[in-house]
Amino acid sequence: SAMSDGPSSSLEASIKRERPEKRVFSIQSHVVHGYAGNKAAVFPLQINGFHVDFVNSVHFSNHTAYSTLRGEKLDSDQLGAIYEGLSLNGLTKYSHLLTGYCGNPGFLRRIGDIVKDLKEKNPNLLYVCDPVLGDHGKYYTPPELLPIYKEVIVPLADVLTPNCFELGELSGIKIENEEDCLTAVDAIHKLGVSRIVVTSGIPCKEEETQLIALTSTKEKDGSITRNRFVFAKRSGIFVGTGDLFASLLIVWLEECGGDLAAAVGRVIGALQDVIDVTINIAKVHPPPPSCELPELRFIEARRFLLQPSNVVKSQQLQ
Repeated sequence: SAMSDGPSSSLEASIKRERPEKRVFSIQSHVVHGYAGNKAAVFPLQINGFHVDFVNSVHFSNHTAYSTLRGEKLDSDQLGAIYEGLSLNGLTKYSHLLTGYCGNPGFLRRIGDIVKDLKEKNPNLLYVCDPVLGDHGKYYTPPELLPIYKEVIVPLADVLTPNCFELGELSGIKIENEEDCLTAVDAIHKLGVSRIVVTSGIPCKEEETQLIALTSTKEKDGSITRNRFVFAKRSGIFVGTGDLFASLLIVWLEECGGDLAAAVGRVIGALQDVIDVTINIAKVHPPPPSCELPELRFIEARRFLLQPSNVVKSQQLQ
C-alpha cells in the first residue's frame, strides 16, 4: 500500500534503489546460525542497496540465549590488522560506520581509533553507534566499557541509539520518568551527538501494553526537536532487534533526507512487521529445545525490510 507522505513507497521502487556512493563499515558480532549482530544488520542494508564491509568481532555458532555456545573472538590487534589491510589498499572510503555490541575494553578503544581515522578520511561520514551496555537495570557487558564509551566513543557518534538503561549510565542521570529521560538526552547532546534515539525502556503508565521511543535532533544553530512514539508492545523476547533497528535507521535516514523522526517511524514499523512474521511462524514451527526464543524471520519478512506495512506516527514535544 502506498504511503502518501515521504519517500517513494512501492516495493518495486525500493528494490531498484541504487546507492553507488554508499558503503557501510560494520563492526559487530557474527553468529553462524540465526540472527544477531552483523547477521541482523548486513542483509537489511544490502537488500536496500548499500554496500557493506563488515568485520565480525566474534565468530560464534549461535547467539548467547542458546544453552550452548562455541566459537572465537577477534582481539583488538586482529581488528587493527584487518583495518590496516583495508587502509593500505585504499579501501576505507566509507559513507557510514555502524557499531553495536562490543564485549572487550581494548577492542572498543581500537574502534575509537578507527572512527577517528575514518572521520579524517571522510568528514561527512555518518557514525551510527548502538552503545550496548545492558538493559532492565543491569549490565550484560563489562562495566569497564562505560568510561570508554563516555570519553571516546559517544563524542564521535553522529547518531546514538541507547535504551533507557544505557542512556542513564552514559549521562549519569537516574531516569525515573520521561522528563529525566529528556534531561539525560540533553546531557548526551552536550557531548557532541546531534541525533539520539532512545529505543526502549522509557518508564510509562501503560508498560504492559505500550512502548515508548523518543527521538531528539540538535541542529547546528542549537535548536532541538524532540518526538515521542507510542506503539503497541508485542509479546515475547527477541534477539537481534536492536541490531536490526540500527541498520534500518541508516537506510531510512538516507531515504528521509536525514529527518530522524520520519526515519524512526518507518524503522519501528518494519520491526513490528518482522516480529509479527516471527511470532506467526513460531506458532507453527516452535524454536528448538536449546533456545526458547524464536529467531527473527528475516527471510520471510524481507519485503518489510524494504517497505514497512505502516509508519508509526509521532508527536512532537515542546
